[in-house]
Amino acid sequence: MSLSQYAFLIKAPGYQPEQHRQQLDSEFFQTTIIGVSDTHQAVEVARQLVEQGIQLVELCGGFEATEAQQLIAALPAHVPVGHVRFITEQQARLQTLLLTEKDVV
Repeated sequence: MSLSQYAFLIKAPGYQPEQHRQQLDSEFFQTTIIGVSDTHQAVEVARQLVEQGIQLVELCGGFEATEAQQLIAALPAHVPVGHVRFITEQQARLQTLLLTEKDVV
């Protein structure tokens, strides 16, 4: 069996899975991209996706490592879960980008 169904979950404030989703299909591959607001939503969405045939789930860098572990534990063992991380050299740039105005003051 080859990989043909992939899901990418993006976590950010205000995303609602029913509304913030996109499907990219080709003759050979199906990609589902869904926005969630929190880990609870991510777990529920991922479980539904696996029931629908998704073979692999990847999480954006907005998920903490502990949240990724929660998702891994919630899914069947045969479903690989990836977690996007920034390389060490890019961490400072990311932190600068994520600063809020109150952090700057």
